Amino acid sequence: MLKIYHAKNTRSIRIVWLCEELGIPYELERLNFTPAELQSEAYLAIHPLGKVPSIDDDGLVLYESGAIMQYLLAKHGKGRLEPANPGSPEHAKYLQWFHFAEATFMGPLGNIAQHAFVRPEDQRVPQVAEEGRQGATRMLGILDKELQGKDYIGGAEFSAADIMLGYSLLLCKLFGVLKDGHPNVSAYFARLSGRPAFQKATA
Repeated sequence: MLKIYHAKNTRSIRIVWLCEELGIPYELERLNFTPAELQSEAYLAIHPLGKVPSIDDDGLVLYESGAIMQYLLAKHGKGRLEPANPGSPEHAKYLQWFHFAEATFMGPLGNIAQHAFVRPEDQRVPQVAEEGRQGATRMLGILDKELQGKDYIGGAEFSAADIMLGYSLLLCKLFGVLKDGHPNVSAYFARLSGRPAFQKATA
């Protein structure tokens, strides 16, 4: 059975959420977000950087949330949660937003996390956290424009790109970055966070 290594409020939410949406059976290995657990010899044998998520799928060990998502979609999706025609404009846009969530959006959010919450106070640089907030706000502006008149990032249909983005928006909410100035994003996140699979993944 698929085993997911998971810690609260981390990227592993994406993997649990996807499994809940697709009905993929899984076993959850809960970890505390502490050096004692993530940097333990046992866990470093799974993920050499001591980060989450990682999975063990009957002996196949993977990390990187986007790669795990694409692997599980290819293995279990049967066309669900992705546009139907690879190579089509719709599929190209889906890939853009799927990867935007991690490659672009998570950069400033990571700076906020590190310099406002994770690092010891004497190692935090407030300017880096503030620049992260400014960068994240810019990303929200881009999304707010894209979501005009849409229920989901690809239009009317929920997709795995929404799962990738939904985790980024969860961090925006937790960090106090997602406020009233981006009404389309706020409405979008309300739709995402109302899904039972999201609620299960973030419980």
